[in-house]
Amino acid sequence: MLSIGSQLTVTITDLAFGGEGVARTPDGVLFVPLTAIGDEAVVEITEVRKNYARGKLVELVVPGPGRTEPVCPHFGVCGGCQYQHLEYTTEFTAKQKQLLDLLTRIGRFENLPPLEPVCAAETPYGYRNKLRLEARPARAENGRKYVEYGYLQNDNKTFLKVTNCPLGRPELGKLLHKAVGSQWDQHNARRRDNQAPAPLTLRIDSRGNEEFYFGFAPGRISWLNERLNDLEYKVPAEAFWQINPPIAEQLVATIDDWTRELPITSLVDAYAGVGTFSCALSNPKLVERLVIESFRQATEAAQYNLLQRGYACQIVAETTEKALPRLLPKYPANATLVILDPPRTGCQEKVLKALRTSHPAYIAYISCNPSTLARDLKVLCEDGAYRLARLAIFDMFPRTAHFETASLLIAQPPHS
Repeated sequence: MLSIGSQLTVTITDLAFGGEGVARTPDGVLFVPLTAIGDEAVVEITEVRKNYARGKLVELVVPGPGRTEPVCPHFGVCGGCQYQHLEYTTEFTAKQKQLLDLLTRIGRFENLPPLEPVCAAETPYGYRNKLRLEARPARAENGRKYVEYGYLQNDNKTFLKVTNCPLGRPELGKLLHKAVGSQWDQHNARRRDNQAPAPLTLRIDSRGNEEFYFGFAPGRISWLNERLNDLEYKVPAEAFWQINPPIAEQLVATIDDWTRELPITSLVDAYAGVGTFSCALSNPKLVERLVIESFRQATEAAQYNLLQRGYACQIVAETTEKALPRLLPKYPANATLVILDPPRTGCQEKVLKALRTSHPAYIAYISCNPSTLARDLKVLCEDGAYRLARLAIFDMFPRTAHFETASLLIAQPPHS
């Protein structure tokens, strides 16, 4: 029996979603962070559960193929990255397998479509156009208060000060040094004793315009100028925007390619943000677009972006779970495409129920969490209501455990 503190030598045979290596022992599955497939390693048990255990790497006896030296000195302590110890091709191969495994295990899919396209990152470092750093009071010296900025460690509690992040674009490292010590930083440090200093956000747009702010973006910050596939977008500093533009371009182009020839007249764009997909779809048959987004600044930007294209649209500033059940029945089911791009938690039960009830002809589901994707697709495809026709993976977040996916569902006729 495995017990906390005991050590054993294992061979890592797989990488689970989240980045932990997987070993099979006589007592069950063992998860070990910072390992690679093929590693022979001495592991100390740190946690024992009914169906699995966790351990920490004590000694790497024989390294598996695909290992490399991490770039960041904080790797293994910082909670942001999980794969810097792997060559990038090894990481992305593992992510593809994780997606298929989760759809099979959680979604109960037996015949999955091929991953097409499979979009690797151009570079595993220096890709992020946005960084958000936690803040901690540091010290008071000569009557002045100081704040440190950084990330949370692997325990998701302990603070880690950082002065640079290799995942961010190089300009953001310089912007961090500009932000620290600025008058806004000093104001952040002088918050009342019952108010913790606010996190620091760094952003750079497609034109190279840089902005930083503490807490919520102040009104002085103009909308950012972003560009994807020759289309320009206005984006409020607080609004969601994909952090890896080259991969985002491939994602948007894929959704456009999948839907360009579909026999649809209506688009319902849920969790729409600034209208990225509504603006990008070029299907000439589309005559009406419904945009649902709860963040009001984003809806204002979506309206502006769509009007710039000359598209007729209805903008609804509500949550998708509130608006979709009410509005979706008003559109012709046999000629409607619904786009879903929910947060990491996936779609709420009300959303899935509305889709099952109204049964629109097509659903394009974009997800940054394959676990909740698999859960939601299982509900949507239950009893043959939809067929999973297309599936793609986009490595939007290299060196981390996360990645982006896209899927296309086609409604099936009811069984007689």
